[in-house]
Amino acid sequence: MGVIGDLLRRTSKVYPDKVAVIDKLGKYTPFDTRYNWREFNAKVNRLANSLLKMNLQSQDRVAIYSDTRSQFFITYMALAKAGLVTVPINTAYKGDELAYLISNSGARAVIADVDRLPALRAILPNLTDVQYVIGLGKGHYVDHDCQFDFNTLMSEGSEKEPAVVVDEQDLAMLLYTSGTTGRPKGAMLTHRNWYTSAQIVTGEWRLYSNSKFLCMLAPFFTGCFVFMTFAAAKGFTIVMSDFEPRKALDIITKEKIDYTMFVPTMTSRIVKFPEIQKYDLSNLKQVITSGAPISEALVREASDVLFKGELRFIFTYGTSETAIGGCILQPEEVSLQGPGSERLTSVGKSMLGMQVKVLDEDGTEVEPGSDITGEIVVIGDTVGKGYWGMPENQELKDGVWYSGDLAKVDKDGYIYIVDRKKDMILSGGANIYPREIEDVIFGHPAVMHTAVVGIPDQEWGEKVHAIVVPRDGVKVSAQDIIKFCKEHLASYKCPKSVEFVDFQDLPVNPAGKILKRKLKENYWKNRQRKGEV
Repeated sequence: MGVIGDLLRRTSKVYPDKVAVIDKLGKYTPFDTRYNWREFNAKVNRLANSLLKMNLQSQDRVAIYSDTRSQFFITYMALAKAGLVTVPINTAYKGDELAYLISNSGARAVIADVDRLPALRAILPNLTDVQYVIGLGKGHYVDHDCQFDFNTLMSEGSEKEPAVVVDEQDLAMLLYTSGTTGRPKGAMLTHRNWYTSAQIVTGEWRLYSNSKFLCMLAPFFTGCFVFMTFAAAKGFTIVMSDFEPRKALDIITKEKIDYTMFVPTMTSRIVKFPEIQKYDLSNLKQVITSGAPISEALVREASDVLFKGELRFIFTYGTSETAIGGCILQPEEVSLQGPGSERLTSVGKSMLGMQVKVLDEDGTEVEPGSDITGEIVVIGDTVGKGYWGMPENQELKDGVWYSGDLAKVDKDGYIYIVDRKKDMILSGGANIYPREIEDVIFGHPAVMHTAVVGIPDQEWGEKVHAIVVPRDGVKVSAQDIIKFCKEHLASYKCPKSVEFVDFQDLPVNPAGKILKRKLKENYWKNRQRKGEV
């Protein structure tokens, strides 16, 4: 097999002068910064060798708390070559959320940009494992904010390949995803997982060395890691930026982008952009859609606006736990009209080399066309080895992942997600766990009881909806609840709407547990959910 570093080593030799990355963020590096694969690999090696000089040992975890683009890509590849483990952290996290992830991972070093250093400094005294802080961007001061400067490390190290032996079964990454207790769980992904994903998924997604791919996903999300890895594997050019509709359309037009991935939130905002007709999108061949449920109505609207009525979406189902390996629905398998149009709500079939099964309660594979609902189970070499520090957990273990997604299989073998075993909310590409939000709302003095669910939203796929039972005689408004949540949670986790009810109106089972399925029934009537990342 191979390791992540092998992908970059080969590409830098085969396509040394080809543009590797174009940084359109314009914040931590000059706007439109470009590196070819030879330059990119040299920067990766210099950073990797500098990190090794800091006495970091093989398989030590290094947290990246940054919203950079090309520097994030360089860092990820440098850590992989050095045999270190990448721990990406959502930059919306702060306080207890931030401390938990860094502490749980046992990270010995944290790389943080100047905008995140204050939040990191606030919790640093409690992080006993962290020995090194590396500052990135102008405005930090070595010895005050951090011990090391990122650009200095990247410029002073040797350009030689790091003298480290990395095994394919070594950990490459801890990708944290919400767990059953509401605390994030670190999915352990190996070099073999990512190497295999690069071989399988790039073919399914039709990504080749001559592709020019626009990635506007935040760098700490699984989707961005996917395309950084795939670019290193295939040698295509990756254009990296933050998302804003006008900016996306500008880049697609000026850079002649032919491939991109949009979560449904992005797609919705782009197709509703009032000036979209001014842009030349003729070079755009394909849009990969994933990250959240996408409605049939949005697929149809986007096909009309972006592709003049032609369906050019690739639908995919995969997650952090599977390094995006899972299901695929190709444009040729589905239609906007006539035969195949019923598959617009499907997530497709297993990718090549993967096994995606739907198992009933007895663990027996559901017969196609039987109308029996079962749980999606993903098996393959892209699937992680388990959750960090949770050897007893059976949901993810040794290449098998029990998704918690309930699905049916039609007579032709296409999979359709029906619902989820758990109540995870998928909003704008982010996984949100209701219990964490409920715990915060319960802390409001005016609240007696609460339940948080995801309800359909045309732009976000799902939005967070809080159902609140106020204390008798106490007045509280929806804005009060939302404001309270914003004081304790990242903004994307906060409720977008609040509903007040009497306790007796809450559906409960004999044990007194709230039946969230009943709460959601009216909102999800005649709707289906689709895909995640």
